[in-house]
Amino acid sequence: IAGEPSALIENGPEIRSVALIGPDYVGMKPTLVVDVGDTVKKGQLLFSDKKTEGVLYTAPVAGKVTEINRGAKRAFQSLVIEVQGDDEETFTSYGEGDLSGLTREQVQENLLKSGLWTSLRTRPYSRVPAPGSEPHSIFVTAIDTNPLAPPPEVILSESPRAFTQGLQVLHTLTSGKLFLCKAPGTNLPGCDLENISVEEFSGPHPAGLPGTHIHFLDPVSEKKTVWTINYQDVIAIGKLFSTGKLCSERVISIAGPVVKNPKLVRTVMGASLQDLTAGNLEEGDNRVISGSALSGRAAQGPFAYLGRYALQVTVLKEGHHRDFLGWMGPGFEKFSIVPVFASSWLGAGKKFPFTTSTEGSKRAMIPIGTYEKVMPLD
Repeated sequence: IAGEPSALIENGPEIRSVALIGPDYVGMKPTLVVDVGDTVKKGQLLFSDKKTEGVLYTAPVAGKVTEINRGAKRAFQSLVIEVQGDDEETFTSYGEGDLSGLTREQVQENLLKSGLWTSLRTRPYSRVPAPGSEPHSIFVTAIDTNPLAPPPEVILSESPRAFTQGLQVLHTLTSGKLFLCKAPGTNLPGCDLENISVEEFSGPHPAGLPGTHIHFLDPVSEKKTVWTINYQDVIAIGKLFSTGKLCSERVISIAGPVVKNPKLVRTVMGASLQDLTAGNLEEGDNRVISGSALSGRAAQGPFAYLGRYALQVTVLKEGHHRDFLGWMGPGFEKFSIVPVFASSWLGAGKKFPFTTSTEGSKRAMIPIGTYEKVMPLD
């Protein structure tokens, strides 16, 4: 996809509002403790989960609650906070030498109170784990093969100490293995820690997905659960335990064919995508996506914010245009997984300005030996 971001991290634009998005948390049903008009501190409790007792959701910034959006049957959609001030809650902090000696109860309590427990997700089902449960293993994803994603090694090079501290803390949550999954040849902090199993994955997407790693290293079942967490949340956990403060910073890519200046920016979790992309998009009907072009969510209405687990923003042109008998043309500007267009032999390595068009209605998948190229699992 055209519009690859630069590898230089810049400070993002001023963010005026952030949100917690309900659909980010599978199966969650909130019990709200704030209302519209309330002023909240960073790290203050906003709501808890009725279905999973003890799981708390906290404010990523200080400010004023301006919206609580609900959909059909009063389903929770989002809670919006207008950014104001810098008041924040504080949590328990520990010296660096104490981290390896923490008990599971100490780690769980700090993660729950701060809201960082929600950075963990179970497999199967991708839910926030229940307090008191224990996974067979934990997977730290420090590789990202999504198109136009930020390179983890660039971001980790800025916070090596916090990442290492986060790994030490996470290991107390399981009696099994803590897997650190990375790309070959990348030099990441924490690889020399005891009880860390470093695994390398290479190849095209989905080589960087936790599901791929789990499939090969520790397959799950109905009776066997593992947890996953991304590398930026590991940094946040390290900073929480070393400083006692909630870190809601995110380094994300803003990229795509219609982005004027694709780049990596430093912003905040749940940031308004209107604020993030202001003045940086080409004119026209564009689709802003929280996440990747393959699995992200269209940012519209109450969902127009950076998702809890999203590490990128992708912008594509809406594909309303249809080429009459386009499949019969030479296809100099068209992509195909098989060499049926001229672009496949005239432009090796060419980046294409993909749109949201599906190039027609749904079609049957014909097994001609190409499916295996994009599906690495048995």
